[in-house]
Amino acid sequence: MGAPFHRSMARAPRDARPEPPPRRRPPSALGAHFGGRIDPFTSAVLVFPLFLTYQLGILGRGGSGQNGVDFLTRELIELCARDLGNYLGVLGAGLLAYAALLVILRQYGRFNPRVFLPMLAESAFYAGTMGTLILFAIHRFAEVMPQLALAQVPLADVVVISAGAGLHEELIFRVIGMGGLGFLLAGITGPRRAWVFALVLSSLVFSLAHHIGPAGEAFTFAAFVYRTLAGVFFALVYQLRGFAVAAWTHALYDVYVLSLHG
Repeated sequence: MGAPFHRSMARAPRDARPEPPPRRRPPSALGAHFGGRIDPFTSAVLVFPLFLTYQLGILGRGGSGQNGVDFLTRELIELCARDLGNYLGVLGAGLLAYAALLVILRQYGRFNPRVFLPMLAESAFYAGTMGTLILFAIHRFAEVMPQLALAQVPLADVVVISAGAGLHEELIFRVIGMGGLGFLLAGITGPRRAWVFALVLSSLVFSLAHHIGPAGEAFTFAAFVYRTLAGVFFALVYQLRGFAVAAWTHALYDVYVLSLHG
């Protein structure tokens, strides 16, 4: 007879332990950036430079050049009792709080400042390529270039106006308008149809808003179609990549287009 089963088995050494699984290398800043849609908290951190650029810019322009849907600045001015010193104090405190927040988030691993560069590169790519395509499409099919309301504006003013448009228009028309409408309609039509309807309607309202009010541009078909296409593009960027990329894309897109027509 053969040896008992338990004796025939080779005994494993006492110190033999299963090897731990290999550690995965943490993703790079670029890989983490494209790993998914940027969350709202990170977006808020990333768009603060747009807010600061716009605020300091309109102060330098004597308060002129405020974006048509900028309700935040108006409330902030009233809160500061229309006093320039108070207003600068609030902006200074906000900048210090922002710097402190970056340090704290960095220490706890919640935010990596290096994501700024991939976000800016991505936004610049969208702004340049899609800006060119939209301008080509409107010129090709409407056979006329839209006469944008801003022409021959100094570059510094273009940057300020573009920062305000990127921040406030994306906040109103995409985050609140498109996001809110899609949320409300999702239970009625289903998420996909609600999203498509919200995208189209918010883009039309976005375009139409540029022709409303005393400072609005005179209505032309080419300009309306042009901005509707731009609104659809920004809405797609917002839905797929988040508020920060949409806001920066809008701002850089406006710098590109307004500089081209300036």
